Amino acid sequence: MKIGIFTPYLRAFGGGEKYICKIAETLSHHHFVEFIILEDINKEKLENRLNINLEKISFKKINLRKLKNISLFKNLVIENISKNYDIFINQENNTTISAKSKKNFYICQQPILKLDKTFFQKLTDPFFSDSNLESYQKIIVYSQFIKKEIKKKVKNEIKVVYPPIENFKPFKKENIILSVGRFFVGFHNKKQLEMIKIFKQLYDENVILNNWEYHLVGGIVKDTKDIYYLKTCQKEARGYPVYIHTDVSFETLRGFYGKSKIFWHATGLNKDENDYPELMEHFGITTGEAMSAGCVPVVINKGGQPEIVQEKVDGFLWDTPDQLKEYTLELIKNDLLWKNMSLASTYRAKHFGIEKFIANVKELFIIDNEIN
Repeated sequence: MKIGIFTPYLRAFGGGEKYICKIAETLSHHHFVEFIILEDINKEKLENRLNINLEKISFKKINLRKLKNISLFKNLVIENISKNYDIFINQENNTTISAKSKKNFYICQQPILKLDKTFFQKLTDPFFSDSNLESYQKIIVYSQFIKKEIKKKVKNEIKVVYPPIENFKPFKKENIILSVGRFFVGFHNKKQLEMIKIFKQLYDENVILNNWEYHLVGGIVKDTKDIYYLKTCQKEARGYPVYIHTDVSFETLRGFYGKSKIFWHATGLNKDENDYPELMEHFGITTGEAMSAGCVPVVINKGGQPEIVQEKVDGFLWDTPDQLKEYTLELIKNDLLWKNMSLASTYRAKHFGIEKFIANVKELFIIDNEIN
């Protein structure tokens, strides 16, 4: 079969990109798979950063030039291309592309769909019709959290396929608190700046942290606002054992997971989950990866995080910064508690393993949707 995947965000090197690339890699073993992209991609860098194999995957670049930001033109081009495939998969956020393949799937990465049309969009119906989403047989989401939000707005069948969690191995553990996430502003910002400030408070208030370090690992897209945010984080970290590492290789990331004891995650901090679901962590791949390496998670009790962490079994879920500090200190002071939770976290991560993800992908796209 011919499978076409429209994925406009590969340059971000984030969890969403790992998700779609792993789907493509899985399907490419027995089918022709082609990425439809709008910008040139460094394939080797993508493979290295995300630990994926794109050897059998083709790339079809659509050159829209200055027209790439005109949604109507782009939509018509992609819609026409989708006719060439047996299966078409669309990963564009808030898409208004109508799919024309035999079988069509929409991967909804965010827990909200902006279906309200502008005045221009109303004039150009049916090109921007909300009914374009009805051309997709299924909507695929990362978590029950996303499913809960979008089922309020669509009639499509919604299927939860949890992202794949790499099986990282614990190394000789060091006194390190770790956070992993892209440095960027807007939407589900990873709140690195706030976590640095919280660590500094914890460090100043507790002598026991004198031999601990806080490491933040994440990619950076060359956007002016994101670069400024990174520099702000670097400035805030000065004078403390806080270290920031950007655009590291997969092997370097493996090392950080392996030697760290505690994992912090704060996406959604200071935001109401009911009012702003799009600002929460949609699932939390890095939390699962850290757990697979025996790194105990102390993560915010919002978004998809509670679907990963079992409270006080394999990690802690916190609602306030004071709780984040309290639970972290509890793990630092009680080595037996940390050891038990570390072991439990490695078992929990297996629930989201790559093998299970691959089986779900095969069933969803091939067995359950055989093309005649």
